[in-house]
Amino acid sequence: MASFKDKLHQAIDLATEKGYEQARAEWLMLDLFGWSRTDYLIHMYDEMTKAEEAKFSLALERMLTGEPIQYIVGFQSFYGYQFQVNQHCLIPRPETEEVMLHFLENCKDQATIADIGTGSGAIALTLKKLNPSLNVIATDLVQETLDLAIDNAYHLNVDVEFLKGDALKPLIKRNIKLDGLISNPPYINFDDKDDMVDTVVKYEPHVALFAKNKGYAIYEAILDDLPQVLNDNAYVTFEIGYNQGEKLKEIILNKYPNITVNVIKDINGIDRIVSFKW
Repeated sequence: MASFKDKLHQAIDLATEKGYEQARAEWLMLDLFGWSRTDYLIHMYDEMTKAEEAKFSLALERMLTGEPIQYIVGFQSFYGYQFQVNQHCLIPRPETEEVMLHFLENCKDQATIADIGTGSGAIALTLKKLNPSLNVIATDLVQETLDLAIDNAYHLNVDVEFLKGDALKPLIKRNIKLDGLISNPPYINFDDKDDMVDTVVKYEPHVALFAKNKGYAIYEAILDDLPQVLNDNAYVTFEIGYNQGEKLKEIILNKYPNITVNVIKDINGIDRIVSFKW
C-alpha cells in the first residue's frame, strides 16, 4: 500500500506534466481529507486505505482534466467561512471579500440590504454573519444556484431571505425598499472568452460569468430599476472588471447625473469597486 506522501509525489509529477503548479496537487490532498499542512506532516507516512486511495485517485483524475479543485472537494472558503460550491455557482474569489467589506463599512444597523445575483450566498451570508442586525435579502435568477445558497445559510445558521428572479424584479414585485444594494454580477464581455483561463470557461457557469452589451447588461438592468427599490441615501456597491470602472461610472452618470460615483481600487491597485450613495 502507498503512503500519503507517495501518492502526493505521484500526483505532483502528473500535475507538472500537465503544466499545473505542484501546489494544486498539494491543495487537492489537503482539502479532500480536511487537513491542514500540519495534519499532512503527521499523516504523510501513513498507509492509505483502499477507500482513501480510490477517493484521491478519482479526485486527481478530475483535477488533471482542469476541473477546479473547489468543485471537486465541494467547498470554498470566503472570509473564513466555508461555502458549499458546485457547477451551478461561481467560485467565490478572495478579491470579492474586499468588495463585501467596503459595502459593510457603509451599512447602517437595522438596514435592509440586498445581494443581487448571490450565487453561493458568500456575500449575503458573510454580511449577516458580520452584522447580524442587518436585514439581508439575496436574489438569484437560477433556482439550482439559489438552492445551494439556501443550503449554505442552513449550515452556517444564518437567517437570510432568498428570492428568485432577474436583477431587481423580485424586489419590485414585493415592493421591497432597500437601504443598501451590493452585486457582483456577470460582467465579462463575450469577446474576452478566448483570453480566459480554460478551467474557468470550461467549468464555471457562463450565466454567472458573461453579460451582453460588452459586459454591462446586468449593471444597466439593475441601474434602470434603482428608483423603484432604493430609499434615500441608500448605498450601492458593484464589483467590476479591471477595465470597467470609468465606463460604468459614465453609464451611471448618464442615467443619474446628480450622483457622486466612486471607482475604488483593490489591494493590488486594480479597479475593483464602483460605489455611490443614492
